[in-house]
Parts: sequence; C-alpha cells; structure tokens
Amino acid sequence: MFAEVAQLVHCTGLDIYGRLPAAALTPATDYAAYLVFDVADEGHRGLSFPDQETTVAVGGRAASRHAVCLRPDDDEARKFRGVARADGGDDGVRRPALRDDRWSEIEMGRLRIDDAMAVKEEEVMVSFEVLEWYPKRGLIVEAVEFRPV
Repeated sequence: MFAEVAQLVHCTGLDIYGRLPAAALTPATDYAAYLVFDVADEGHRGLSFPDQETTVAVGGRAASRHAVCLRPDDDEARKFRGVARADGGDDGVRRPALRDDRWSEIEMGRLRIDDAMAVKEEEVMVSFEVLEWYPKRGLIVEAVEFRPV
C-alpha cells in the first residue's frame, strides 16, 4: 500500500481513470480490476447513490461495464431518488467488500489479455465515474489493483 493517498475534498463531477500497458499483465490470464478505497468517517457526502459506473477497456474497446455504489445506503437513495431496493433483491448494482486491511474494494470489471494485445502495445484502461452532478466529498482512493481470477 502507499504512504500517501488521494482524498476527495469537494466536487460535483468525479471521474477516476487509470492506464496500464497490457504487456504488464500475463497473457492468457483472466484478471479482475478493483478500486481500493475508504470513506472519511465524518463529512462524506454524495457517495451513496447507485449512479456510479466502472469500465474496464483494452485497446479502447470496453471489456466490461458495471453500475456500482461505493457507499450503499438504501434509505438515502429513496430520499433523493425515490428508488427502493426490494429486500434481498438484486438491482444489478455492485457493492463494495471490506478487506482485512480496513480498506474497501469494489470490482470494476474483468478482462483477459492475449499475446497479440501485448505485442501491439495495447493499453488497459479503467475508469470510475459518477454520472450525476451533485456535491461529493470524503472519498479516499488507495489504488486500482489487478488480480488474476
């Protein structure tokens, strides 16, 4: 883990992008990309709505795209959007998992690198985007990790 991390102080639009040469990953291996993050104990805002999206792309072509929610709060979602998740129902929105090191992670998507991608010097790109323009603060970003699955 890093000695320094980025913390979101205040904004309305939020996009996080990362790039990695495809050659840095082992060919013929399936990978999952994870956003590793935390939320400030006090003063976090705007991270509980399920209008966030992640994309994993290789060579400019989307390998996967998912709706995610960094700070799930069904009561707050109902309050601001009039949306209620059915008890035990799956709304298709990915939610974070707490890691042993106290950070949270959310799977951004999966990809597979083949030999041709590495030779052509393709890039793997990941993104996290908040699709609505409302105030946000308190997000602490640790890293984006790629792990074999």
